[in-house]
Amino acid sequence: MEFTCHTTYNQKALTAMARAVRKTVRAKRNRWMHRYARIIIGVLLVSLWLSWGNVWQTALHCVAIAGMLLINWKEDAINGYFAKRKAMAGTECSDTIFYPEYYLVKTAAAESKWQYDKILALAETGDYLVFVVGKDHALAMEKATLEGGSTREFFHFIEEKSGCSIQNVGG
Repeated sequence: MEFTCHTTYNQKALTAMARAVRKTVRAKRNRWMHRYARIIIGVLLVSLWLSWGNVWQTALHCVAIAGMLLINWKEDAINGYFAKRKAMAGTECSDTIFYPEYYLVKTAAAESKWQYDKILALAETGDYLVFVVGKDHALAMEKATLEGGSTREFFHFIEEKSGCSIQNVGG
């Protein structure tokens, strides 16, 4: 059985890829970064309370707290945005063909042949199945454009070939 998939790497796909990488291979680092961010927000709240009489310091602390909360809330979208800016021209869309021994990713810029054992983790979001292939690299597969079988059959095929189980990472 041969599966094929077309993926458009828009902001939604890149955000899903960033979330998948963050919640799989970067999970431990992510927990530490969130703890560190909470400590900084706590220090900023104490500073806000101590500087309550000074309007400019209070405003500055409020802006810093709001900025930290916004970055924590939208970190995947921010990472996806910067990934899009760093992407090579011609990689906005890809067609992927899955063979029994390997899978082939074709873009306007290049054609890449990947082995299934290079997949570090598999992550599922609402619209995508994400192949995590490095701490900074992933491939998204749009579930809606999958051809050659059902989504369930494809998931079983990928789990069997990669040796990884699919993790649901939300989104």
